[in-house]
Amino acid sequence: MHHGRGLQVALMRTLSSAEAVVMAEDHAGGLVRRLGRWAQDHPEEWRTGIAEAEAAGVAVTVTVNDDILDDSAEVPDGLWRSFEIECWRRDRARTGAEVANSLVDVGGPALAVALGGILEHGPEGDLPRFEPLPEGAATTVLVNRYERNPINRVRCISHYGSTCWACDFDFGKCYGSAAEGYIEVHHRVPVSQVGESYRVDPIRDLVPLCSNCHSAAHRRQPPYEPWELRASLGLPVKSPALPSLNA
Repeated sequence: MHHGRGLQVALMRTLSSAEAVVMAEDHAGGLVRRLGRWAQDHPEEWRTGIAEAEAAGVAVTVTVNDDILDDSAEVPDGLWRSFEIECWRRDRARTGAEVANSLVDVGGPALAVALGGILEHGPEGDLPRFEPLPEGAATTVLVNRYERNPINRVRCISHYGSTCWACDFDFGKCYGSAAEGYIEVHHRVPVSQVGESYRVDPIRDLVPLCSNCHSAAHRRQPPYEPWELRASLGLPVKSPALPSLNA
């Protein structure tokens, strides 16, 4: 797979649970569309993958085109543009080996579902590697650490809130409780322009934007800065300003 066009995996642990998230990278539209077509053509295989995960006590949440599926076993119609699968299980772990095993137990089903269509159509040598974590490994592991780390997303929203920084739009106020807290997170420096050693600062490099402002920001390369979007809307300068990218 070409850089930026594959899948990334996040593995996370708390004291009482293990979680795995598999998501498409920023330029993996072709991969997502292929997976969607496969799932629609092979719904029974999709359902079998979900059922096997749930039989192992893993709760599965699937998001397609930014919509969380009410039933993860039902395959959504239409063109898939984005995809994410989250597997979670309550699982206490006390030793390094137990931590590693618990993460493999939730990461395996997540990858099995996500890679079903790719295994059907692509050579195994092109697949991203997935290996068990060594004892004492960090609690968060990503295929590409500078990509869309869900922890960085949480830190960004925790700092700035879930209101669009550029236009002040609030999904919850507009659509009610179903959309409360929802917001997209924008990379001020496109992930395609940073190297593997780059470490994202969730306060400096990320900013919450609504879907419209996020799309507008990417109408130019490099993307428009959020304050440029705000100025184009005739809104007052925001204080405090965003940190400088050169800091």
